Amino acid sequence: MQISIEHRPAYALAICRLDTDEQMKAESGAMLSMSSNVGIQSSSGGVMKGLKRALLGGESFFQNTFTAEHAPGEVTFAPTLPGDIVHLPLNGEVVVQGTSYLASSPGIDVNTRFKGFKGLFSGEGVFMLKVAGKGDLLLSAFGAIHEVEVDGEYVVDTGHIVAFESSLDFKIARVGGWAATFFSGEGLVCRYQGKGKLWLQTRHPHEFGSLIGPKLPPRE
Repeated sequence: MQISIEHRPAYALAICRLDTDEQMKAESGAMLSMSSNVGIQSSSGGVMKGLKRALLGGESFFQNTFTAEHAPGEVTFAPTLPGDIVHLPLNGEVVVQGTSYLASSPGIDVNTRFKGFKGLFSGEGVFMLKVAGKGDLLLSAFGAIHEVEVDGEYVVDTGHIVAFESSLDFKIARVGGWAATFFSGEGLVCRYQGKGKLWLQTRHPHEFGSLIGPKLPPRE
C-alpha cells in the first residue's frame, strides 16, 4: 500500500494505492473517489453513530471496508471539515479524538469502549478512541496539524486535541479557578505528563461553530 497526502494543510486529500486484495477501512462518508474495481462493504452509521451505540448500547464500531478486487486499485479519502490529514505508520497505541479518525488498514483496531475521558466532557461532544495495532492510520484535523514532542508537562485546550501517544498520562482540569475559567473563554484543558507525541489541530470546531452559527439562515 502506498499513501500520499495532497492539498495540505487547508483541504487535504489522502490517496491510498492498494495492491490486489489490499483493504482500507474508513469512517462512513470519508470516501471521495475510487477505482472501478474497488469494492466497498458498507455498514450503517459512522464514527459518531458507532460511538453512541458503543457508549450507550454496548454495540460495536461501524466502518466501511474498501478492497482492491482482482487488480491494484485506488481510493481517496477526505474529512468533512477543511483541514489537514496526517499519516501515522502505527506500531503500538494512540488515543484519538473521535471525529479525527479518518481511515486505517485492517491491522489496526479502533476501540470505542475506551473511557479515558469518561466519554464526554466540557459539553463539546469530544469522544476519545483507543487505536492500537500495526499498520497505516489516517487522522484529520480542523485546520493544520501541529505535532508536539512532550517531555515533562504540557497543557492543551481540549478542543484542539487530535491524538496523543498512550505513553502520556493526562487529566482534565480547569484553566485556573472558576472565575479564570469563565472569563478567559478557555474552558477545560488537558494536562499531559510524561514523554510522547501529541498532535493538535490549529482550529477549534466548537468555537468556529459558535462564531458562524448565528450568522447562518434558519433551516426550512
